Formats: sequence, structure tokens, C-alpha cells
Amino acid sequence: MTELFTSNLALISQRWPAVASKLTLANFDHFDANLVTGQNQTISVNGIQLSSRHNRLAEAQLFIEQLPKNCVDVTVYGMGMGDVISLLCDDSTVNDSFQAPLRSELQTITVCPLNYSLFALLLCYTDQSEWLNDPRVYIESELTQNVTNGQYISITPDLLLIDDCNAVLRDLLVYENNRAYANQRSQDNESIFKQRLAANRHLLTKDADAAKLKDHYSKPKAYVIGTGPSLEQHYQFLATERLKPLGQRPLFIAVDTALTPLISHGVVPDIVVSIEQNITREHFPKTFADDINLVYFPTVPTDVIEWWPGPKYNAYSQHTKYDAINEQLTKLRLFSNGSVLHPAIDLAVHLQASDITLFGSDFCYPNNKTHAHWPDGALGLKAAHAKHWVFNGIGEKVATELSFRGYLRSLEHYIRTKPHVAFYQSSLSSARIDGASFKECK
Repeated sequence: MTELFTSNLALISQRWPAVASKLTLANFDHFDANLVTGQNQTISVNGIQLSSRHNRLAEAQLFIEQLPKNCVDVTVYGMGMGDVISLLCDDSTVNDSFQAPLRSELQTITVCPLNYSLFALLLCYTDQSEWLNDPRVYIESELTQNVTNGQYISITPDLLLIDDCNAVLRDLLVYENNRAYANQRSQDNESIFKQRLAANRHLLTKDADAAKLKDHYSKPKAYVIGTGPSLEQHYQFLATERLKPLGQRPLFIAVDTALTPLISHGVVPDIVVSIEQNITREHFPKTFADDINLVYFPTVPTDVIEWWPGPKYNAYSQHTKYDAINEQLTKLRLFSNGSVLHPAIDLAVHLQASDITLFGSDFCYPNNKTHAHWPDGALGLKAAHAKHWVFNGIGEKVATELSFRGYLRSLEHYIRTKPHVAFYQSSLSSARIDGASFKECK
């Protein structure tokens, strides 16, 4: 360690001994770290710069401008080169081109290290005493994974270099960082949504409310079946379970793209849920029983709904864009945050299921496959293009999509709101779902 590390650590030891203890044990020999020089100097770690090398303070200012002007308490996740925290502590003019916002109103600045090895590296080569001495600063030693702390800034390089133990928190922060972009995309598709709503209005009037399914199905146990690759492990189990009389077996609820592989293996679900605006008849079997119930959102193409051979029910997302139509044509509102699995699971809860087992609900690419049955790329995604990862049920890192991580964390939040329901995962190759236990299904 360096003299800078020793002096930085002395300050930390006085104020946050638990943090100092972790830093003392941290090792960064596994990092490929080097100094990068432009107009400013920064550190590159594994090819990722901890800050801009052209104008570090201007970059830090951009991060700070995310905060509301009346903010009095702020949390900083990660630290980059420490510039954001230093600017938050500084009320004076910091260069000739701009002035840091007056932050004398800040009462607390909570710093959350996302990787202690990275933190130790920073302390070895930079002087962070300015903000370490600020009485408003507090360094959090134990991070909460499933909730963010009030008004916050998340430092992008630290998210990329995050310690594995903070992977859940990373997913939440990235999800929140992308929320505005996702909302904008939703607004951009608003005209398409309105057109589809108008095209399906006659079906919303004619077909029954999905809430009516409670008159026919109200069971304590349900199997909710997605199209993840792990579904292939359970065809035989599900086929055997399906042979039992309805009164002796769980309710079978499948997502739309799971119907073809299920039918081909003798598994006939009771209910199929579809919400995707780009779903086509080619995504379904050419023929299947006419007693399978369809629950659809009005975003589903009209020709798919009209073609469906069995009973049809409709429902809405809980998104505010459905509020107006719901006042005119009231329907069951189901939880949905990007994945069709969300409303399928919420439907099971609505139908009084208190014991729900998930099949093919992977949120990742086990064995580098995107889906059960469907060839790689057939449903739009290719495993080889995945740039992100999650932990599976045995603690291995498995490739996934950024959107899948968002769906996973949204589901985990939903599960926390349903303490009366027991959730189970049927495969350890699936992404680990916090709040769901593993149940072996053979």
C-alpha cells in the first residue's frame, strides 16, 4: 500500500472503523489498472475509466445536476475518482467555466462503496481527504440491496466494476437510471397503443373480463409456465401432472410463446396469457384444443385475438395509460412491468393461488439458449449478443439481457408485496429469484 492509502485510511478509521476494516482486507491485484492522461488524469480499471480524462469536473457537474434543487440529503453510489463527492462538499467556484451549485443546504452526503477493492485502489493513488473530512459525509459499510436510498447519484464506472455481492443493487440502480428512457419510448409508442386500443375496442366489449375466471378457477396451487430454456427439463413432469383431474392438480397458466412447446409435449394449459403487440399466429401451434382460455391485453393484434379458438378474456395493465379506457370498460388490472410472466403470475394470485411454482421463468440464458423450443433468435434475441449477467440458483454467473434483469428485480419487488403467497422455482439453472424457494419437480 502507498502513503496516500495510509493517510486516507487514517481518516476513515477515525470515523468509520467498519469501513476501514474492509479496506484493510481489500485486494486489487486482480485489476488491470493504469493511469490515463488527457486534459486531466484518471485511472483506467479493466479498460473502464473511473472518470473523464478530458474534463472531470464538468462530468461530475452533470451527475450532480440530476439532483433536485431543494435536495438536503443525497446518497452517492460508487465514487469514480471522488470528484462528485468533492463537488457536493464544495460551495466555492471550482474553475473559470462554471460554478459548482451551492450545496451548503446539504445536510448529509452518504457514500456507498460498490466495490471495496476499487475503493482501496482509489485511496492508494489519490488524496480524498477533502471529502473524508467533511462532517456531512457518511460512508455506508453495509448496503441494502433491494431499495435505493432517497435522492441519489450512481457513478457509472462503479456500476460496471461492481462487486458481485452488490449485483442486485446494481440491477436496481441501472433499472432506475434507464426508467426515463423507457418511459420516453413508451410515450413514443403512444400513437400505436391508441390505434391498437381502438382496433380492439369491439373485442373488449364482446369478450369477458378476466376477473370472471375466478368463477371457474379458484385453486390454492398454480404452475406458471414461461418459455425459458429450463422448461425443457420439466416437460415430462408437467405432462404427468396435467393428466390428473382438475380438482387434484394445480392450475396451469402459460405465457403465449410457451404454448407451442407445451402442446408438442402433451401439456395443455388451462390459461394462456398474451400481452405482446408483435405476437403473431406463427407463434402458436397450428391446431390445439378449443377449451384453452386466452387472457389478453388490448395491445395484442386483433387478428390473433379473433383467431383464438377457445374462450377469451381481457385485462389491462396497471399502467396509467389504461386508466381512461378502464373508466369506460372496467377490466381486471394486472401487474405488468415488461414481461408477460408478470401478469401471468398476478393472474394466478388473483385466482386465489397461495402456492405458485414457476417453470421456464429463467430471466437468463441457461446453456447459452434463449428459449425452450424456439431457435436462437427466433423470438428476437440471441444468446451470443448478451452482455450482462445474473446469478443462477447455484451461484453461477449466467448471461442475460439488461431488460431481463429489470424484469427479474420487478418480480422480486412484486413477491415482497405478497407475503401470503409461497413462490417456488423449479430449476436451479434459472436466475435466482429473491423471495422464491427452490422446489425439485421430477
